[in-house]
Amino acid sequence: MALPVLKNRYWVLRHGRSTPNEKGLIVAHLSNGVLPQYGLSPTGFVQAKTAAELFLTEIEAEGISLQNVRIYSSPFSRTRDTAVTVAEELHLKPDVPYVQILEELRERYFGPALELESHDHYREIWALDENDPFTGPDGGESAADVANRVIKVLPVIEADCEG
Repeated sequence: MALPVLKNRYWVLRHGRSTPNEKGLIVAHLSNGVLPQYGLSPTGFVQAKTAAELFLTEIEAEGISLQNVRIYSSPFSRTRDTAVTVAEELHLKPDVPYVQILEELRERYFGPALELESHDHYREIWALDENDPFTGPDGGESAADVANRVIKVLPVIEADCEG
């Protein structure tokens, strides 16, 4: 699938350090990812605040108004925590839906065998990806599946935003 022509600028931010990161767990299924216990760690909140400061510096340098900023997040608690923290640090007005949740932006699912298992298994996934990005782990998504999912949601975001 071809990448659509984009009329907006995007700043992509990975979530801050999460409790699963600290525990060394893979949390990639939506049913687990939305649970509060898998949100940001205290370090992750600090990282999100720092990211907001850097983002503010960038948009001010580009002359972009905060009223044109929209934040899209997956429904996972770690990404929602990051998005809300950034929005709060930017002092975005709560009466405008600055943080919008899109399931299509969710974490890559690695299949039931790896859910809540050690993050040491990531090495196996990256080896699979290197060998064939179109084949995912048993019951999980491939790297290509994730890329296609994100590419499909971009026109939705584009239609929702002007400038």
